[in-house]
Amino acid sequence: MTRFAACLIASCVLLGIGTVSGASLEIYGTIHSMGVIVDLAPGDDPDENALATVQYRIHGGGALWRGGHPLSRVDLLRFTGSLFNLDPSTDYDVRITFDDPGGILHGTSLEMTGPTRDDVSVPDPIANFYASPDGSGSVCTEENPCALSEALNMAQPGDAVVLRNGIYFTGGIIPPRSGSAAAPVIIRAYPGETPVFDGADPGTFAWTAAGNGVYETTLGTGDTHLVIVDNERIYPYQSLEDLENLVWGLSGFYCDGTALSVKLLDGTSAATHAVVISRFNHAFYVDDRDYLVFDGLTFRHYGCGSYAKAMYLNNANDNTIQNCTFTVNDLGIGIKRTSHRNVIQSCQFRDTIFDWPWDAVKTGSQLETGGIRFYSPCDGRGTIIRYNTFCDYFDGFGVYPESAGADTNETDVYENIAWDIGDDCIETDGTCANVRIWNNTFSNCLVGISLAPVYDGPVYAIRNLISGTGAGNNSYPGSPFKFNSGYGQSGPMYLYHNTADAVLPGSHGLDIKAPGTWVLITARNNIWRGTDYGMRDYNTANPVDLDYNCISTTGGPTLVRWDSTNYSTLVDFTAATGQELHGFDLMPVFANPSVLDYSLVPGSPLIDAGVIIPGINDDYEGTAPDVGAFENSACVHDGDTNRDGILTAGDAQLAFLITLGAYSPSFEEACAADCNGNGDVTAGDAQLIFLSVLGAGECVDPL
Repeated sequence: MTRFAACLIASCVLLGIGTVSGASLEIYGTIHSMGVIVDLAPGDDPDENALATVQYRIHGGGALWRGGHPLSRVDLLRFTGSLFNLDPSTDYDVRITFDDPGGILHGTSLEMTGPTRDDVSVPDPIANFYASPDGSGSVCTEENPCALSEALNMAQPGDAVVLRNGIYFTGGIIPPRSGSAAAPVIIRAYPGETPVFDGADPGTFAWTAAGNGVYETTLGTGDTHLVIVDNERIYPYQSLEDLENLVWGLSGFYCDGTALSVKLLDGTSAATHAVVISRFNHAFYVDDRDYLVFDGLTFRHYGCGSYAKAMYLNNANDNTIQNCTFTVNDLGIGIKRTSHRNVIQSCQFRDTIFDWPWDAVKTGSQLETGGIRFYSPCDGRGTIIRYNTFCDYFDGFGVYPESAGADTNETDVYENIAWDIGDDCIETDGTCANVRIWNNTFSNCLVGISLAPVYDGPVYAIRNLISGTGAGNNSYPGSPFKFNSGYGQSGPMYLYHNTADAVLPGSHGLDIKAPGTWVLITARNNIWRGTDYGMRDYNTANPVDLDYNCISTTGGPTLVRWDSTNYSTLVDFTAATGQELHGFDLMPVFANPSVLDYSLVPGSPLIDAGVIIPGINDDYEGTAPDVGAFENSACVHDGDTNRDGILTAGDAQLAFLITLGAYSPSFEEACAADCNGNGDVTAGDAQLIFLSVLGAGECVDPL
């Protein structure tokens, strides 16, 4: 079995003493995670009180078992959960143990071994076929490139189509064949060049004044949904009357077949501006194609017709899209049906609609899309979205289908950055089971992560930084998470080690609204800092489990609003609700929030103050995990302030500058300057460093 077949399913015989059961275990490996799904047989747990714990270890070599994050019971006959921080290309043993006093499952266990996936590695091609926008012939060499279609037809598994610089005004491309695991078909940019796939009509348009500031033209291809004027998308009005009145206060257009009407806020003719009009629905339709690599390409202006997108993955598996740029498309990448194990990494996604009125986008614009979306039906699993950037959208990207045929999604979303987002940076609003969101940075948005609703669950949000909530052209308070919806019940949601700083006025550190129902929200080791309430919950009929979180506000005396009651201190809140028994109501001090450095400053009381969560933060430094998204490295008090490995008088001088506020140190520099290890850098530390240089003194951790 190859590692791409990283999903193992078996009806497992229970080990240990107990009645034989029909329970089964499935494990599904991604690159750094593994889904764990346990199904019980009817009658295994009639009183529904069994618990299932998970342990794991690297297979072979006698490694010790480690405790994983507890599984969630998502229905009568199923437990679901995930393992985190795993190594790629590694076999893991997984053991499930049941605790069911008086039941047939008690003391029994299931075991299985399975692999994580290989990390992405693109092999050197067997042959290169070169193409250019004006290429011709069938030679397809670097000196004599051919047309794109010819190069695609010639490339076999293991080969590369190499695109030279220029604009490819084209769309509707269906790759002719799949690659294989060892020999993918690669479509990539020539080194140092920028091939651009452009969905716009390159022709010129004759504009006619139609009165009331409206100008008309006739298109060669009808039903466009994307018009750009002077590098800015203009609004797609749903009627000519709305366009004439510019009801949303935005320049816009109305398209009726091939008749296009445009009205600009300044009343000038479209003929006096640079106008781009989309004529293609998509660039690539990757339908029933596997093992393709798209590398270093730019896609822009795909927005003609319904559900337009630059790239469409449909029944497409094991494809990689990397180092690509998606600029002003109705959607960057759409994923549908049985599309497994696709990786989208190191891409840039952007539009120009962050400042559009929230209500305008919600009212028929069809632009609540962003960079990436899953469409129903979608039963593919194992998608990885990592290292990408998203900006200037209404919604940044979505990682869910509304419905899914698969038991779990097994989607990993990590180390992405999104900013200037008018609504939700990331949406997990749909069927989401084993969706894992970690180490992302979301800033200047209305909401960081939307979980409204997440059917089935569990969903995990771990070590994300969410800053500047409440941004955009709207009248709503911001919040790092959104749970409220008028739809069905959400499954379990786990919020661990996130740092949320509202920054903008009138926003809450955490805001739990109505309507909406859920099984449970569990939050540990988070930092919530609001500019209105530190935390607000007016949906208290639904269960939450809050502890070890730091809650603060810069906005006034009320720390927490719980239903209709205000609490000015965490002590009062805990006494009334039983929540946050080990919580903190102190104001956190961060290293440099202006550049999104939200690491804790040395000496922070939040260092080593968190709770250990099995399978989540086992790699902590010090005596316990830190609270918040960033675990500080162990503080070394050795006097080597400039971290060059040599103790000199310059280190003492730099420490003295820190005491004067004339130098802003990094965490490591501040630790080193704190020579006596008392948690503060003073003139005494600078003196002790100088004495250490002379051999007349010694820091706590001598160099």
